[in-house]
Amino acid sequence: MCGICGIYHDDQRPGPWAPFLRAMADAMRHRGPDEEGFFQEPDISIGMRRLSVIDLETGAQPMSNEDGSVQVVFNGEIYRFESLRRKLQSLGHAFRTTSDTEVLVRLYEQYGLSLFQYLDGMFAFALWDRRRKRLLLARDRFGIKPLFYTRPAPGQPFAFCSELQPLMKMPGLSGDLDPVAADQYFTLGYILHPRSIYREVRKLAPGTFLLAEEGRVSERKYWDLPLLLAPLEETEALERFDDALKRSVQAMMRSDVSLGAFLSGGLDSSTVVYHMRHYSPHRIRTFSVAFAEKAYNEGGHARLIARHLGTEHEEILARPDDIRNLPQLARHFGEPFADASQVPTYLLSRLARQKVTVALSGDGGDEILGGYETYVASLLAGWMRFVPESIRRGILLLMEQGPFPQALGPHPYQLKKFLRGCRLPMLEQYAAWRVIFNSTQKAELYTPAFLESLGAARNEPVFSAWREWLQRVESEPLTAVQYLDFKTYLIDNNLTKVDRMSMAHSLEVRVPYLDLGVVNAALRLSPSARVRGLTTKVALRKLMRGRLPDEILRLPKRGFDVPISSWFKGPLRDHLREQLTRDRLERTGFVRPEVVLGMLQEHERGRINYSRQLWNLLCFVTWFESGRKVDKTAEAFACCV
Repeated sequence: MCGICGIYHDDQRPGPWAPFLRAMADAMRHRGPDEEGFFQEPDISIGMRRLSVIDLETGAQPMSNEDGSVQVVFNGEIYRFESLRRKLQSLGHAFRTTSDTEVLVRLYEQYGLSLFQYLDGMFAFALWDRRRKRLLLARDRFGIKPLFYTRPAPGQPFAFCSELQPLMKMPGLSGDLDPVAADQYFTLGYILHPRSIYREVRKLAPGTFLLAEEGRVSERKYWDLPLLLAPLEETEALERFDDALKRSVQAMMRSDVSLGAFLSGGLDSSTVVYHMRHYSPHRIRTFSVAFAEKAYNEGGHARLIARHLGTEHEEILARPDDIRNLPQLARHFGEPFADASQVPTYLLSRLARQKVTVALSGDGGDEILGGYETYVASLLAGWMRFVPESIRRGILLLMEQGPFPQALGPHPYQLKKFLRGCRLPMLEQYAAWRVIFNSTQKAELYTPAFLESLGAARNEPVFSAWREWLQRVESEPLTAVQYLDFKTYLIDNNLTKVDRMSMAHSLEVRVPYLDLGVVNAALRLSPSARVRGLTTKVALRKLMRGRLPDEILRLPKRGFDVPISSWFKGPLRDHLREQLTRDRLERTGFVRPEVVLGMLQEHERGRINYSRQLWNLLCFVTWFESGRKVDKTAEAFACCV
């Protein structure tokens, strides 16, 4: 695993850009503490920081072919690269190392831009072809590894980087904020690719490569999620999926350094660890996070699985004071990001890195197998059409009055959202579950300057992006909603969180559920093998019956939730007040302080649960104060819009 960066200057002057290349690489030392490497010539400057995982002795980068005409910096892993290596050797290619990076060099020599049909893995890479004066950037199919690039003004160089904040060290970038991206953040808690919070920076989309040559920059899609695979008969589909997941876990255990796993106690991570046992001669090291709050604590389930599978298990307790690490976390994201599980993921990665360099996780299982409550809700919505409107309104009224009802569990807002959205069209139903600030709330929250800056985009840019994705889907509701999650929530929230928080501690996390063979096998499962009645992940529960304890198989989806609501009313009440001050809120130029302070008061009194909205605002203010390009101010933002 690495951090990569580069500058395509095309001005025959590599010298002036060397300090900026060095600055970007140095700012990513956490992504690669073991080695650094640079390559410069008149048109291009590329650099990297390396975390050594495979071929520790000879896998240094940048890596080139014999005459140096092809140079590569690579972040990630190519799965089953040994078989690709053998194929290339049979075609006459000689290898100097045993690394997967050299396989990439030889694939390009052999197949050119057609190399992607042979690649399976998690990766972002840059390849310089001196003969063609061509820079090639690429990102893996599922967006597991990140890559940012600039949209430079005339006369400015094109630059790229694994992380956003180091990229902003490039000269000539104004730091102007993108109001549409900011609106996406307040709506969802994250920013949808290809946008970033900065106007001049984009995220390379998953399954896409970018070419910079002859002064032009273009993007091409090399893969998209297939939706036309006919479901198989259930027994055959289960066997194919089981076999694909076994092979994926085996491939992802290929490492020349210590390896372990995240174990939440849920079905996805427990299944991964179950399969890991069969491919290791040693006890598997597993790691989990616990909370003191019983409704949020999966520590007991993780310990149960650890005992059942005989792992060497360690656990860390997440405490309210851990929220005070938020400024440091904001700098790693480089843009506002509001998934509260970033905090336990950061703690979990720190714990794991003390013992291992690589960890496998269960991420992606919910999206491909139908694990979210929203999928059940999509099916239940049809039934709710027969419930009288007066009954639904009565339930909502009871929920809005008085304190948060404990009988509804830790997330009463989810039931509220379902009751409000169950009679809406599919897109609006989806929004009822996913949005943090809805249109009405945003109209009250946003400053006049921010609303004006949105202009024509004021009419829900998030909905426009969702509609664009859904237009590609001609399918029943469950598959359509899974597709939307796969294209948005998985990439821009979950995988972003895991990459930044793990790499903050120089820990490589691999995701067996996002192996190409596993995803293709999951696509052959019928809708009823994913969600049936109130049961999610039907197929995986069937496969793991007799392999895992029944208690784990019966567990409902919990997610990696954090007790933010109770913390904000208790131990973090003063901290939240100290952070969301009128002065800090005004400095952003985005939100009206009186609205935020009113929400804070309502939450403290227990009248309305605004925990998700307040967390969103806390993360935004924290990023604005400590994680953004520092030469921008709210006044400058107001001028630019």
